[in-house]
Amino acid sequence: MNHVIELNRSEPINRTAFARRAWFVVKAWLQDPLNVATICPSSPFLTEHLANRDCVQQAERIIELGPGAGGTTQALLSNMRHDAEMLAVEVTEAFAEALDAINDPRLKVAIADASDLVDLVTDHNLGQADVVISGIPFSSIPEPVARKITQSIYEVLRPGGVFIAYQLRSDVTDYARPLFGPAKTESIPINLPPLTAFVWTKVCGPPQGDDHGSDNNGSR
Repeated sequence: MNHVIELNRSEPINRTAFARRAWFVVKAWLQDPLNVATICPSSPFLTEHLANRDCVQQAERIIELGPGAGGTTQALLSNMRHDAEMLAVEVTEAFAEALDAINDPRLKVAIADASDLVDLVTDHNLGQADVVISGIPFSSIPEPVARKITQSIYEVLRPGGVFIAYQLRSDVTDYARPLFGPAKTESIPINLPPLTAFVWTKVCGPPQGDDHGSDNNGSR
């Protein structure tokens, strides 16, 4: 059953060391191996690649889906504005301890399913997001769930907002292209496993490009 953890944070962010995050990932895998895709935490190269960009630094509201042990979460908080806010949605309850260790008043953590994203945003009075970043492995979840999550991302993202999905495979493009159009792709080789970031900007009106065409560099 989905539930939300409200964390009262009054002190600056506590940066969890990479080794400690690695332990959180292994611990979560031991508790829930079916829902933890890898025992390797996100590399610093990956987290900075995702977080150190203008759309994050200028955003008022950010949503992170699938934060896991919180490496990307910490990087986002380090690059966000002091008056910004972020909602992190993680389905695996075994990661609650790791996310609870991040001490920052701008962050709210929901241990919940991303398919309930529209309701979660409403419950938190977040308003439309400027950026949605997702580490959810779209290649390993059922197609109806993947489509619902992608539709929810489209609904909660403001026009001009940015959707970034970092993935091992390109399945996410099948679900996002009809809504957002073709993706820009960015290679992230210094990570285990190497990943690709697929990046979209939400535009008003029909998506640009052919829904049945290939995204740039996004073929499987």
